[in-house]
Amino acid sequence: MKKLLVMGGSYFIGKHVVELLKNTYAIFVLNRGTHPFNDSNITEIICDRNDPELMKSVLKPFKFDYVVDISGFTKAQSEILVNALRVDSIKKFVYISTSAVYNINAKSAPYNETDPLGGDSPFKNYAKRKIEAESYLSRVFNENILTIFRPPLVYGEDNYVLRERLMFYLLENNLPIYYPDSNNLIQFVYVKDLAHNVFSALKGTVPGGIFNVGDNQGIRFKEWVKACANVVEVEANIIPVNLTSVSLDSVDFFPFFDYDNVLDVRKIKTYDPTETTLDMGLSAAYNDYKLLEVSLKIPDKMKSSWNLLNKHFNQ
Repeated sequence: MKKLLVMGGSYFIGKHVVELLKNTYAIFVLNRGTHPFNDSNITEIICDRNDPELMKSVLKPFKFDYVVDISGFTKAQSEILVNALRVDSIKKFVYISTSAVYNINAKSAPYNETDPLGGDSPFKNYAKRKIEAESYLSRVFNENILTIFRPPLVYGEDNYVLRERLMFYLLENNLPIYYPDSNNLIQFVYVKDLAHNVFSALKGTVPGGIFNVGDNQGIRFKEWVKACANVVEVEANIIPVNLTSVSLDSVDFFPFFDYDNVLDVRKIKTYDPTETTLDMGLSAAYNDYKLLEVSLKIPDKMKSSWNLLNKHFNQ
């Protein structure tokens, strides 16, 4: 079997990539070992990817055919990985980037792959570092080998980011859900669809290059909350908030930045049209949420913002 190295492959996106691919490739997962697979079919390499010498040491015995980098956030991390690999053996390198790279001040959504990058992103240094990593990898690998995916908001089972799980928590506890009255458009990609995109890239169905990935169209803040309420089967108490009137940022009380985060995904859909409906994806995410053994840990800042809004709206 061909050897596949997955960087950061034991939680959320990586977990679903590995589960999809483990019967097709000999999979090696490199991470810090926080979430072990305990699967005899998967070789786990415990290493801090930020340690150049240790990376060279643990990867030296291996010659990989394919690499999927899910945990790379900076150019430095990409450099360390490349310097530890036998680059000449790699037939395909897939890098998971982000929609945050686009300059939202230079053009309005939906953003396509050739639109300007950078600018004053609400994601700040995260966006800047992803751009630098993309640029570095594009210099190392030719376009036939390197495929870069730019997903918008990833959701689904095992999602540790407080998005749909936060909504489920609020809905189950019959708490008000505040959202910015701008009611922006946001776009999602179901985690298993993203895993399928990765598989398609490794097989060559999706060629090298840069691809936006995600659902075909966006959804408004309010409609997304309603979609979450539909799978929980409750009525949501949804309250619009004027940010100026309360002197808060949207992420202080709601899980998304206050801008249209929507991509043009026509390019990827010509090669891999895989798309799970939002209702189906949210239902799977909710079933996973109900299996949680402990309550969600809500950040204190978010609790304080909710209390402020409760007082403002006399809840």
